[in-house]
Amino acid sequence: MWHYLSSVACRSPRIFLRSSFITVSLVFLCSCSDYLDVVPDNVVQYEDLFVSQKMAYNALAKVYSYLPSQGRDNTQYTMGDEWIVTSPEVDAERTWIQGGGIMRGEQSSSDPLIDYWAGKKYNSAWWALPSLWAGIRHCDLFTENVHLIPDMTAEDKADWIAQAKFMKAYYLFMLLQEYGPIILPKTASPDAPDEDLFLPRSPIDECFTYIVNLIDEAIPALKERAGLNELGQVDKVSAKAIKARVLLYRASPFYNGNSEYYSNFLNAEGQHFFPQTEDKEKWKDVIVAVDDALASCAQNGLRLYEYKGQPYAYDTDDYRLNTERMKKIYDLRMVLVDTWNEEIIWGVTDVTQASTMHSAAVIKKPAGYGGPGAENSGEAWMAASYQSMERYYTENGLPLDDDKTVYRNALLELVTTPNENDPAYASLRGIMQPGVQTVRMYLNREPRFYANLGITGGYYRAHQVRISTLMFAGTAGGYMAAIQGSWANRTGIAVQKIVHPESIYSGSASTLIIYAWPYIRVADLYLMKAEAMNEYYGPSQEVYDALNMVRARAGIPNIEDAYTGEFVRDEARNKHLDQNHLRDIILKERNIEFAYESGMRFWDMLRTKRAVSEFSNPAWGWNYLGTTAATFFDLRVVQARKWSITDCLWPIHVKEINANATLIQNPGW
Repeated sequence: MWHYLSSVACRSPRIFLRSSFITVSLVFLCSCSDYLDVVPDNVVQYEDLFVSQKMAYNALAKVYSYLPSQGRDNTQYTMGDEWIVTSPEVDAERTWIQGGGIMRGEQSSSDPLIDYWAGKKYNSAWWALPSLWAGIRHCDLFTENVHLIPDMTAEDKADWIAQAKFMKAYYLFMLLQEYGPIILPKTASPDAPDEDLFLPRSPIDECFTYIVNLIDEAIPALKERAGLNELGQVDKVSAKAIKARVLLYRASPFYNGNSEYYSNFLNAEGQHFFPQTEDKEKWKDVIVAVDDALASCAQNGLRLYEYKGQPYAYDTDDYRLNTERMKKIYDLRMVLVDTWNEEIIWGVTDVTQASTMHSAAVIKKPAGYGGPGAENSGEAWMAASYQSMERYYTENGLPLDDDKTVYRNALLELVTTPNENDPAYASLRGIMQPGVQTVRMYLNREPRFYANLGITGGYYRAHQVRISTLMFAGTAGGYMAAIQGSWANRTGIAVQKIVHPESIYSGSASTLIIYAWPYIRVADLYLMKAEAMNEYYGPSQEVYDALNMVRARAGIPNIEDAYTGEFVRDEARNKHLDQNHLRDIILKERNIEFAYESGMRFWDMLRTKRAVSEFSNPAWGWNYLGTTAATFFDLRVVQARKWSITDCLWPIHVKEINANATLIQNPGW
């Protein structure tokens, strides 16, 4: 590894940074790019940044700059089984999409993917992935030098130091997610002996304790809530929320008593890296932390999002005629893209997120729709998997297999939606097109299904227009061989959840609405609480209440009504009363609520020890070359997947193992 101190040339007592490297902050709304222009040779000695608060802001921005972009092709948003990516050759994979490579088993100790440990260099700085150890070292350097700033109050200095402590903890947590046991940083002088510099990995419980203690140290000095000019900076509310997430991981089965996977994973002293027996009390700590975070959210006006604006012009009539359902569609369609809304506890405004994720997921704008963007703009090489589409509930708030109105053998039958003048169409206005042939499984689904996806017979709001999608080859949303080679939505199912309806996707002429991509939002806290309460106490009204907060916003019945009502299958009735079944229900709710968001499902499956069974299955999709409903709705394997216990922990690069004799490689690599 780049051992902790030497990873940033720490044997030299001073660090030199080029201003072009440190002055761009994607985290804060304001730009600090002009702060170092006064330096004649454009090279700044690190301590010189602390001559004033204005100059030191660059160093604070650098503390945050190691946060991986949520939209670049070498970060985690395509991990899991939700996204399928394709290339101009259609049948070949976009090999630089590293999340997809991880899911296909393409990692090795000589070439780890999304390598936060050693970092990764590419021909272009755009793709470079820095080592998080360098970010951790920068947090320490920043903390050591803040006292030098002459024109700053003690209170503001304390806040900046607390932010750096939190970010150090967060970077360590990110490393822990990928690698499990990590190295716990220790202070050492640049001329210290190697045994003080080349440190071993620590048992996982010690790692969690170190991270939580750092966050606890940071919280008292942080501002209650970051101001409008500080959006993206950590505050008390976001620190408490992330602390709850860290504790959730600590209590989860992968990290809490995982003798099944790691009974032989030992350090040099023969100690287990992972605890071998479950400690149920860890769930109690999650409950306490989540309640504290939720209380802070309530005190600061953070709550589940509801859309407060007017409908777009293209929806006005349908909104008026189908107000209740359309209001719910807007609540769910805009929850991510309405920037810095009341649900975002902590987020980042990241231009690469828009220029990769957005444009890669958005369907091509068909001819004849008008609006300011060019026809055929958009890339459409990211698609939703069939599995992720199927997971959404029915309108009765039940999984397909638990709803007695659903017949598995009939789900793939072709049906036609009611005509516009048919009374049966009234509840479908603005949600499904009238008189269109589609597949039965697309009808009578929950509002998140229609708000998040682009489907045959539905509507896709993007390019500043509303597109009536069919998804067949040569139709709106589908494969068009004459446009940009053969790029295509490979599954016939599109994602609109992450696409801002007002963005214009026209190549170099694009005008993209940059919104705050959330690291954590209020819905996550409610579902954490439901999970932790169920694990510690078992099913209770308090569990249901937390779960129902998210379900109510989603426009589906509460959990008690869903599993006792007229639509639930007899074999599924009262599932919510059983702890094991309720665990599955809560995780499925998380899968749906956070679908397509930064690999959230991936990490949930990993921490609950479900990744091996879930991610070993091939990805499925429709026949995107089909030109009619009859030929399009032909389910087929789109991509093979490979996942085993070995893949649950990333390999540490072999060069790091060779450089640090105390490092023990993860099992199987």
